[in-house]
This record gives sequence, structure tokens and C-alpha cells, in this order.
Amino acid sequence: MTAARALAGRRVLELADERGVYCGKLLADMGADVIKIERPGGDAAREIPPFWGDRPDPERGLFFLYTNTSKRGVTLDIRRAEGQRLLERLAGTADLVLETFPPGFLPGLGLGYGSLRERNPGLVLTSITDFGQTGPYRSFKSSDLAASALGGSMYVVGEEDDPPVKLAGSQTHMMASTYAAVSSLIALYRSAISGDGQH
Repeated sequence: MTAARALAGRRVLELADERGVYCGKLLADMGADVIKIERPGGDAAREIPPFWGDRPDPERGLFFLYTNTSKRGVTLDIRRAEGQRLLERLAGTADLVLETFPPGFLPGLGLGYGSLRERNPGLVLTSITDFGQTGPYRSFKSSDLAASALGGSMYVVGEEDDPPVKLAGSQTHMMASTYAAVSSLIALYRSAISGDGQH
């Protein structure tokens, strides 16, 4: 007998790069039906080493394989009208959309939260950005290295006289994804009670 999983029956659309794929994995591992939407040509995270058997191949990247367990996948070009219509239809059946685009990208395609919510008032949109959706730094670009430095973790790693050292792996992306998953769960709970989604 299989135990019921916390997010069984919930659908998540994931439009996330390496900054947010772990969030989708956490939700999938809790039972959500996570549909990973990849651009034509595939997610750039497929090229992140190391590769299984030390053979570079988009189907063998260990980071990609690990962060996409328990998900289904579809290729969709949301820059084209047909892809936008398909995404709108999928969002109409989803509980949550997870995205990592720059601020203003989805609204610029007519796929902002207001548009998606018209069809599905209980929809939750979780956005993971470098410096937020609003404010003076919203257009600034970041990386795992920059976030490690700005967040202070590099200050406590390594010796004082040595060059800067960061924690192994993509720790800031993993933490952003973890907090995004927790925030998403809170928003989904509120949506289940009130019927109102949120961004």
C-alpha cells in the first residue's frame, strides 16, 4: 500500500532554469504532477557538467537528471503565439506556475499573472528572480557566485589571505528553490481555503 503524498492531485507548470529546477523537484517529490516546459533545443541546464560516464551529452548531465526526477516534460516555444495559447490552456489546469524569467518577461508576452489568473483565479505564480520583481535592482543580473558573495557565505569560507572561495555546487540556487517551495506551499494552502491565488 502506498501512502498518500502531500501534493497528490496538484499540477505545477515549471518554466525554470537552474535557479528554480530544484523547487520543481521538491514539489514533484511531494507528489505534485510537475510538467517541465523546455524551450526548443532544450533547457540550458542540460549542459551543466558533470556528465554520466564523463561523456558530454544533453541527456547525461547529472545536475539535470537529478533536479528533474519525478517530472514530466514538454517542449514549448512561448515566444510564439501558438506556444502562448498552449501555456494559457495548461495554466488553466494548474495549481501553480513556477518561473525564473527576468521581471516583465511573461507580462511582455501577454502571460503575466493577471492574464493567467483570469482563466484560473486560484492559480499561484512563484517567481524566482535575481533581485526581485520590483525595486531599483530588479534588472540586475546575478549568478550563484555573486549571490554567494552578496549573501555573505563566501565571507566564512576559506582563509583570510586566500582568493575568494565559494561553497561547492550551486548552494544559493538550491536555497532559493527551497524557500520558493516553502512559499509556494503556503500560497497553495491559502488558495485551497480562499479560492484566491497569488503571485
